Amino acid sequence: MKLSRKILGLACVLAVMSTGAYAKTFKMATNVQEKSTAGEMIADFAKTVEEKTDGRVKIKIFANSVLGGQMDYFQQIQKGVVDLGLVNSAALENVIPAYGVVNLPYIFRTSEEYASVMADEGVRKALFEEAAKHNFAPLGYMSSGFRSLYMTKPIASVDDIKGKKLRTMSSETYIEMLKNFGAVPTPISFGELYSAMQQGVVDGAEGGLAGLWSAKFGEVAKYALKTEQTRLTDFVLTSLKFQESVSPDDLKIVNEVFAGISEKSVAWADESEARDLQKAIDSLGVKVVDVDKAPLMKSVEPMYKEAMKDPAKAALLNAIFSIEGRTFE
Repeated sequence: MKLSRKILGLACVLAVMSTGAYAKTFKMATNVQEKSTAGEMIADFAKTVEEKTDGRVKIKIFANSVLGGQMDYFQQIQKGVVDLGLVNSAALENVIPAYGVVNLPYIFRTSEEYASVMADEGVRKALFEEAAKHNFAPLGYMSSGFRSLYMTKPIASVDDIKGKKLRTMSSETYIEMLKNFGAVPTPISFGELYSAMQQGVVDGAEGGLAGLWSAKFGEVAKYALKTEQTRLTDFVLTSLKFQESVSPDDLKIVNEVFAGISEKSVAWADESEARDLQKAIDSLGVKVVDVDKAPLMKSVEPMYKEAMKDPAKAALLNAIFSIEGRTFE
């Protein structure tokens, strides 16, 4: 009789496991809209992970800054309160200065250069090796498209940004870049940008031109310069607690799924950005001007010279130049 009960109990446990009743739901924070490029990639990641783990790993996404700005929920990731989060390279350079190298303007001149660099194991190691010291673990990267400039007032060339207040992120690299461009960098949270442009607090912003449609910035900012100065990289980070809470087999699946997202994110971002920008042009009347980037590239050369003074940054910068076939002059 006792043996029968044991067998019955084991069968119940196996049945529970097979139906995914031991599934755990993990909390993921982002500051992007669900319909944005990054939002769509994250949704695909969460859906695929749940399918491939037979429901054992479920990820609930809190999008559009519901859990605060990136640095707010990054701190919660470090504490193990939030399990996963989308944090970009501009925010991370405030924690690990080496991330400032991939934020340098015109460090990536084409999508092909970007893809080659971010796929390089040496570069990934340089970016990820200090993460554990700061109580987080990166899953990997997701590409956003190139960032340019858009404004609420007519602009026809790079000369028109001189003295203009442009919103940027709280990143030393981005702030210095806009100063070198001749603009007045004004750090404002992404969630406050629409109203800041509407009320004249800023004259415009640097950012992905797809946001003119996906975030409806094109309703107030009708003019854009296609400067393509940076390619901001989004990283999905996990808490150390998350790494311990998921079984080794399921963690392997999570990493494999995200590696696939990373691989296709460059083309995905380019296609999505182009599609949304065209919608902003067609539906919101946004005007986009192609510009000669040479003057802007020249203006930021001092930033490269300054980075070369830091041994850690210099090593990463030289590695990237080697991959791209460039030399530092």
